[in-house]
Amino acid sequence: MNIRILRKFISFNNKNKNFNSYLNFFSFFISILSIIFLVLIISVNSGFKNSVERLLIDLNGKYKVSKKYNQKLTEDDYNSIKSSRDFQISKINELDLIAKNKRVSEPVNIISFSNTKNFINKIDSYLISGSLSNDKIIIGNILAKKLNVDVGQRLTFLQISDDNIENIDVLTIGGIFKTNIPNFDTHRIYGNSKLFNNFKSSNYDYFITNNNLVENLDDKNYYIENIFDLNINFFKWLNTYDAPINLLVFFILVICIFNILQNNFLYVSNHKKEFFLLKTLGLKNSFIFSVISIRSLIILFTSSFVGFSLSYAILFLEAKFKIIKLPEYVYFTDSLPVEINLLLPLYVLPLSIFIIFSISIYFYNIIIKRYEF
Repeated sequence: MNIRILRKFISFNNKNKNFNSYLNFFSFFISILSIIFLVLIISVNSGFKNSVERLLIDLNGKYKVSKKYNQKLTEDDYNSIKSSRDFQISKINELDLIAKNKRVSEPVNIISFSNTKNFINKIDSYLISGSLSNDKIIIGNILAKKLNVDVGQRLTFLQISDDNIENIDVLTIGGIFKTNIPNFDTHRIYGNSKLFNNFKSSNYDYFITNNNLVENLDDKNYYIENIFDLNINFFKWLNTYDAPINLLVFFILVICIFNILQNNFLYVSNHKKEFFLLKTLGLKNSFIFSVISIRSLIILFTSSFVGFSLSYAILFLEAKFKIIKLPEYVYFTDSLPVEINLLLPLYVLPLSIFIIFSISIYFYNIIIKRYEF
């Protein structure tokens, strides 16, 4: 008998009470919408942080090795670090020069590497024209526009000290890149070290690698800094958005849960006569709590299934087709970054169930006292 009564009271489509049916479907809609917003907010926030991190690693490598006491690194240092280790290390020189085309000039930061084959930087993935080679330079998109140059044209480079020109050279542009980082695209230039022999010494400023050398390298002679150490202020700024976003996610989750419980509260209110009648037939208070709990779980699981399905469909479409475009040089990307975490339901559902059962006990006590069940 209890099973038939339970089936009657957890039914969401009551043909004799259209208002209640509409109320139930509205509750489903709010819950589904809450799940969709929750998943999208978490996915976009994680996607943005991960895309920025990948971008910085692509452009700078994971680890930077430099010598202590402002000394230059040598071939002996390279051979010592590289020996018995099967991974890539790039030898880097960094220069601050003036790039000039006709009457227009701009200060630039030169990153020169020993060879394209050993260059772990993935700047070639961000080329919008041309290619990366050992005999030509590549420059940022904004810099190319400022200097009014294109692939195949030549730039004059000046090294100035105490208002005097120390060295000068002319180099050919082999490619133009776009990273969506304003400072990189405005001032950064990449090229083989041999192209800049007139401006630098034969030694190196630092090495970059994607392999952790902390345990294998003598820290008495070298500094080893990871990408997070080098950009600590930037990542601190990036993480300041976590607190308000997490608060927003929690607020949406609370709305979803209270929407479900409020639906049950109204449901019991609208069926109080039936409950009173069943009480006279021996219905226990625990049965009322089971009705509230089962209805809550049905709404939660059904709305979660639909909400997560729609959310992941939206995320897969966005990841593949890049539907949403972002303003250039504002968010370090020109399309909406998303991270598709298929394990997210395993975190959201248990938490929601725990909160629902905790609050259901409170609602249950209110209902018992109000209607004297």
